[in-house]
Amino acid sequence: MRADAEALTCQTRRRLMALGALTAFAFGTPGVAATTESGAYPSRPITIVVGGPPAGGTDFIARLVADNLARDLKQSVVVENRAGASGLIGAKHVQKAAPDGYTFLMGQAATHAILPALQSQPAYDAVKDFTPISLVATAPEVLVVASDSPLKSVADYIDYAKQHPGKVSYGTPGVGQPQHILGERFAKATSTDLLHVPYNGSGPALTDLVGGRLVSMFVTPGAVMPFIRDGRVRALAVSSKERSALMPDVPTLAESGVQNADQTGWFALFAPAGLADDRRLAMEKAVMKVLANPEVKQKLTGAYVEPGTISPADFAAFHQGEVSAFSDIVGGLKLQLNN
Repeated sequence: MRADAEALTCQTRRRLMALGALTAFAFGTPGVAATTESGAYPSRPITIVVGGPPAGGTDFIARLVADNLARDLKQSVVVENRAGASGLIGAKHVQKAAPDGYTFLMGQAATHAILPALQSQPAYDAVKDFTPISLVATAPEVLVVASDSPLKSVADYIDYAKQHPGKVSYGTPGVGQPQHILGERFAKATSTDLLHVPYNGSGPALTDLVGGRLVSMFVTPGAVMPFIRDGRVRALAVSSKERSALMPDVPTLAESGVQNADQTGWFALFAPAGLADDRRLAMEKAVMKVLANPEVKQKLTGAYVEPGTISPADFAAFHQGEVSAFSDIVGGLKLQLNN
């Protein structure tokens, strides 16, 4: 009888273990992000590369996403700054990285649409050399002048530029940045001759604008809003097709009489080309979950950028459209950078 009881107990234990395994398979195990064809993912820290310095706009967005991905994936997500060449250094680093799902780039319009179009021999193919993951955020550009400037509107600005050809300066965070392209498009659309003054970031340019050494700037809202709020800078127009929810009282360029110059900046996550579909889908799902988080949305809008709202599949098409559009824009402006 005792032997029979022990046999029954062993049999019961085996059944319970089997039932437990089936339950774990059916409902998943808490704390595990995904089980892919190549095993549990992620199983080690992930790196998001930023092609700019710490404390910049792209860096802020990358760190916000990284912190929340780490919490959801139960794995460390590290932001690595590889600044230089308007973001090309960071982008090239990710391009050459192993497509294993552990290295990503927080790219933007400059690195993945504009700069390749500006180079006679592009450092990389923005479409073929990367795997698009998800749009993360968007933001218009803003045309601003110092608060003590006599220029009160875009019409004033255009009139003054026509009266002083080649002498109305506009600062940007650098050659090949979206703000530079917007300035060139604005000049072409208004038949004005503006003077581009590139800086190493928006901060030094804003200092010169407030100090009277610069007439104007094209700049992202997040960089300039503290200056607008404290009355040191005046916003004349935003570059988006419609008024921005971030700055609803500021007219668009089109409303101000400037046609064919609308432009919106964007930030997006990319992986090297060749990323396996299972890991791509796992990361897409994780990023979409982060962007749906109300706290993340609040922090993004608080930094004057709007959370991305399109699906990863739609983003791939959007990205290819941006590459094509900026290729045409740059060609029409006859701009080119030396390699």
